[in-house]
Amino acid sequence: MRPTILLTRPEKSAARFTTQLRERLGWDVAIVSSPLLEIRGLGGLDNIRDFAGLIFTSANAVPFGASGMRCYAVGDATAQAAEAAGMTAISAGSNADGLIRRILADREPGPLLHIRGEHSRGNVAVRLTEMGCPTTDVIAYRQVAQALTTSALNALTSNSPVIVPIFSPRTAEIFDAQWSGDGDVRVIALSPAVAEKFENIPSDRMTVAKEPTAQAMLDAIERLMDAASPLEG
Repeated sequence: MRPTILLTRPEKSAARFTTQLRERLGWDVAIVSSPLLEIRGLGGLDNIRDFAGLIFTSANAVPFGASGMRCYAVGDATAQAAEAAGMTAISAGSNADGLIRRILADREPGPLLHIRGEHSRGNVAVRLTEMGCPTTDVIAYRQVAQALTTSALNALTSNSPVIVPIFSPRTAEIFDAQWSGDGDVRVIALSPAVAEKFENIPSDRMTVAKEPTAQAMLDAIERLMDAASPLEG
């Protein structure tokens, strides 16, 4: 039986990735969406235009930016979301280290504003400020944990294989705590930092993407789908 793909990303991110999956694998691929994080805005960004530019390390932060501003974004997908929201975006690496290198290479004078959620990695604002680019960070939203839906639980405990791409350490912790250990589950982690958050997933059921990008995650999913194909007959 062809595997089901279980998406645990926040709703808007899951919708974008669903489109990418269907374009890559076909519109008949079975996809179940069960967001494990709900994005809840906190407000308090009235002075956003006092900054020379913005920093986004997640596409979840983009709606809290401002049209017409310039921004640095981690990953092409986040940069594209910022462009769609009316900002001028610079795609700057696939992680915090790459982002910082790009900003410093550009001799960015700042001041910059890093718009982020309450769970964030990389200490971007502190590191940039210490290296000569004044940067402030602001927590614009909370990432509230959600329970797996009934549809997700049914898929995870069925007899058919389930591929679960996980994009963040926070989501990894939430999924790991809720997964019962039953069923044929194959997890794809965005990075080693995501993979290390799992305690209940056997190593032979874990794959780490070759690089922390949506494209690499799509590649890994396709490889697992192809590997399952001979078994279908």
